[in-house]
Amino acid sequence: MSDPGKRPVAADNNAASSEADAIARISDMMQKKLREDTAAGERMPRDAHPKAHGLVQAEFTVAENLPDELRVGVFAQPVSFPAWIRYSNGAPRSATQKPDASNDVRGVGIKLMGVAGEKVLADEKEAMTQDFLLCNHPVFFIRNVPDYEVFLKATSGGNPLPFFFSLWPFKIRFHEAKVLVQALFKKVSSPLAIRYWSQTPYALGDRAVKYSLQPSSTYNEPVLSKADQADADYLRHTMAKELGATDVYLDFMVQLQDADRAQMPVDDPTILWSEEQSPFIKVATIRIPCQKFDTAARNQLAEDLSFTPWHSLPEHQPLGGINRTRRVVYETISRLRHTVNGVMRKEPSGF
Repeated sequence: MSDPGKRPVAADNNAASSEADAIARISDMMQKKLREDTAAGERMPRDAHPKAHGLVQAEFTVAENLPDELRVGVFAQPVSFPAWIRYSNGAPRSATQKPDASNDVRGVGIKLMGVAGEKVLADEKEAMTQDFLLCNHPVFFIRNVPDYEVFLKATSGGNPLPFFFSLWPFKIRFHEAKVLVQALFKKVSSPLAIRYWSQTPYALGDRAVKYSLQPSSTYNEPVLSKADQADADYLRHTMAKELGATDVYLDFMVQLQDADRAQMPVDDPTILWSEEQSPFIKVATIRIPCQKFDTAARNQLAEDLSFTPWHSLPEHQPLGGINRTRRVVYETISRLRHTVNGVMRKEPSGF
């Protein structure tokens, strides 16, 4: 499937080959780093978002009376899907022991179950899941695949600064540095209290879209004391307290790419798609019922589940170079992690 929102162009085999080679090198670097950081007999963690705040059961209900242009894929009918939702910090494993009050990106992975239809991944065509991955900042800090490779090389020594400010070859990525700083310096009272965005674009049939998730208007954000936030795992404990007392409702929304594609590019996720130009439209309600999720069994499942935007119907196929990188990297790292940990890779079918 070609990227929606882009004019047809002649195939550039050299560019495609160059990108594929770069993605292969990125995958190799990430596997090497994970192997080096995992001691013999130790469980291998995720390469990103390894610290989970909790894995919760949820219900994803598609809205009625959606306009025809949105009635695509899982949004085609006003039905409900059971879902697992995993909340997490973004920092890699080396930072998992940092307190939640530390500057970090927060993420959420949504896995719908009972989704019929052939899926994109060749090895999981019969899987009955659809994943959506979002973070609490609307844009990503890396523009493209070549920059992704440069970033990983720069950070392999533990110092990302050469990616943003390089003297040789001379390169200053001020925009990318600003995006990352803005993403890191956000105060969070609860994983349930904040808004999330897909950052990268996705297909919605023949259109390109981005996704967003936010608390419903009925949500009451918790007020935390300094003592609460001094708890290294306060995000998990706050969410456990909230879901121990009440159901929580969230709005899942879609933003359509409009005709001004230069301002809403598919291939540069550092560019913000204007909400004034194209407002987000609610397409589903998520209900997270009152529950106890902080158990050994649930926490283990949070570690063993794999999330990737490529667990997808073709109608929701990820778009752009960063997502093409994720297709290879997420799949490769998941296989490596499950093999090292002696865990079978299997998409869930229910609770």
